[in-house]
Amino acid sequence: MKVFFDHTIFTMQRYGGVSNYIINLAKNFSEHVDPSIISLFYKNYYLKNSSLADKLFFYNQVGSLIKYVNKANKIYFNYQLKSKKPDIVHLTYANEENFYTSGPKTVITEYDLIKEKFYNEKYKEHIKYKKILFKKVDQIICISNNTKKDLQQEYSIDASKISVVHLAVNKDKNVRERSLNIRPFILYVGLRQRYKNFINAIKAYARSNKLKLNFDFVCFGGGSFSKIEEELFKSLSLDRSRIHYFEGDQLDLNYFYQKARIFIFPSLYEGFGIPLLEAMNMECPVMCSDTSCFPEIVNDAAILFDPTDIDSLEFKMEKLIYDDQLLLNLKKKGNDNLNNYSWKKCANETEKLYKKIM
Repeated sequence: MKVFFDHTIFTMQRYGGVSNYIINLAKNFSEHVDPSIISLFYKNYYLKNSSLADKLFFYNQVGSLIKYVNKANKIYFNYQLKSKKPDIVHLTYANEENFYTSGPKTVITEYDLIKEKFYNEKYKEHIKYKKILFKKVDQIICISNNTKKDLQQEYSIDASKISVVHLAVNKDKNVRERSLNIRPFILYVGLRQRYKNFINAIKAYARSNKLKLNFDFVCFGGGSFSKIEEELFKSLSLDRSRIHYFEGDQLDLNYFYQKARIFIFPSLYEGFGIPLLEAMNMECPVMCSDTSCFPEIVNDAAILFDPTDIDSLEFKMEKLIYDDQLLLNLKKKGNDNLNNYSWKKCANETEKLYKKIM
């Protein structure tokens, strides 16, 4: 079975959960699947290091030329489509470039409905193309049952057209050591925009003298602190020397998971929540919101909290961080929970879907 993945996500992300998913999916198919990632121009480092791709030109910055890059990629993809005739086209992301819906059977993965749930006028075109694509494709893969439920509610799609295949994490425990001149710390990972609910997490930390006395707060990735965030820290009377920002690759992130006292994931909504499994893989105790897909993903391997209740969040952070036995129990449960997720399982279930629609 010949499967083509399109270029879209590899011109959008240098790194990132979606591109990492596509690479690992393609790597873990059985010998019955012949996968190719078709991307003439790309900027993704996972793809750069992969042997699975039909790729030619890696770029760092193209600026206003991106529309020409996308056009060239689309022409190249259509050429390969006609000449190599794949059995399946698996679309990596929904946008206006992705109208490869004539000829082979077409699958798309839907990751989340963040743009729909946290609507902004700038998302209007993207949502319009999603509606068109969802009608045209043969199968939609959702990465959690919660995403499937949201998709059905938002787009009125028949359940028979939607399948759920959970993601996974690379279970590599390697780290890049570094010297940290900070106290034991609470770890937050990733972007800090509105739906990520970083503000409530830092407010809960700021309210607790017990936390501020003995623990720093570390943010990894997502960009340096903004002027608004700096003003927030000041308004909360936080000791700025106790709030830290670091960035790096997966080896760096693994180090911070390994060293953190706890990992906190206060997001209001996600499609899956890869950092939850990343933390468990590095035996870092997890706290996360009790909303969205999170209970589905963590099972009993995390402390859940209401992300809108700052008092409750403060109380549960204090309770967990000072309870050594509870921390040990969560580490063990996290390891057990990881057994539910693997890239091989993800690939096997996806391969079954391909066969079902052929």
